[in-house]
Amino acid sequence: MRRSRLVLSLALTVVVASGLVAADVVQDEPYLSVSLPVLRGPEAQQLLHRMTDPVQDWVESGDPAAAGYAGTVIDASNQHADVYWKGEAPARVRSLLDANAANAGSGYTVDVHRSPYSRAEMRAAIDRFTAAVARDAWTSIGPQEDGAAIAITYAPAKAKQLTGGDADAQAYSSRAAEIAGMPVTAGVEGTPVALSGSRHSDGAPYYAGAEVSTGKASFCSTAFSGWKGGTKVVLTAAHCGGGRYYNGTGSYIGDLATTGAGLDVGMIAINGSGGGRFYDGAWSDKGGSSRHTYGAGRNNVGDLICLSGAQSGWKCDVQVKRVDVETTNDEGTKIKPVDVAESKGGDLRAIAAKGDSGGPALANPSGPNGDMEARGVIVAARSEVGCPAGSTAHTTTCYAQVMYVPMTPVVNRMGFSLS
Repeated sequence: MRRSRLVLSLALTVVVASGLVAADVVQDEPYLSVSLPVLRGPEAQQLLHRMTDPVQDWVESGDPAAAGYAGTVIDASNQHADVYWKGEAPARVRSLLDANAANAGSGYTVDVHRSPYSRAEMRAAIDRFTAAVARDAWTSIGPQEDGAAIAITYAPAKAKQLTGGDADAQAYSSRAAEIAGMPVTAGVEGTPVALSGSRHSDGAPYYAGAEVSTGKASFCSTAFSGWKGGTKVVLTAAHCGGGRYYNGTGSYIGDLATTGAGLDVGMIAINGSGGGRFYDGAWSDKGGSSRHTYGAGRNNVGDLICLSGAQSGWKCDVQVKRVDVETTNDEGTKIKPVDVAESKGGDLRAIAAKGDSGGPALANPSGPNGDMEARGVIVAARSEVGCPAGSTAHTTTCYAQVMYVPMTPVVNRMGFSLS
């Protein structure tokens, strides 16, 4: 069965208010695809999450004492994490971190830093900005994990309506900061484009990373199988369309049952059972290599993940760069939240292609070629780059940056449970 995904076309240029840095694009080189994230050991990221996740669980509980939380950054290659907190962090933060430190073993460290703003204050600033500024004057917006500012990207052609003239990063960030009531880091990026594009003959039990098509989209991908109440479902990108879904050979899979408001994630009520597995081979792998999915986890900046789209196949060495971001695609669909990832080295290599929309993001393998944790559903991509020869099922467009909806809102807001 072939996969399809949503892609965002975008020229990526990272801009800080004081200057502009443009990353060089790596042209058509042999495509890098590895079976595991590049770490000292594949368990490093998982052990760091076991230390930091209890802090974020506490924050998400709504306890007022946790209101100072700003963000978390994972550096698995150095067995280290950083947690940012406005003001002095409560003693409970360190106690939660230390509670799992012994299980991580020696050499794993987590530092807690003071930040100017909390996550809640950054979210409030984002809400002020998005309520006051036209949707086409910005392309994405989200908090910085260090709590120093909010980060906004924009298309220069539309920025003048905000700045009144000058569209450079300094002018944009200055005006945006006035509106948001908080410092802004501004970056130039194009408008996300919702693009649907076909492991080709997938059938029950259905796996993640397979090709599907609809009356609207000729090529999309599936994500994880599971349940919505008593209904067996498979996740995909909602923009792939409603109605009947078919695999790459034209066999009927099921109908779209529901979508998540503001998430661009849909559930297909499947004609059969879900396999609780995902494809982990190249798009051309006819043997159907796969692994089991063992649960759902949260994403932090610095995490290494893998992607599995029907168009471009299995891709690892991909790193989370931003989390809790809000964006709008070229169909006018507002998506919130999305997490943003690109190649680990930041070299703008192709990591996804048109037709990968709806495919899975995964992390934390249980061992070499082991089971992995569900992290999200691909809904968009941006920063167009050349497709390495033979890297996609069809002639298409490739991208160096991926946006995916994390599993937390899919589970909590849509009522999804993994099979």
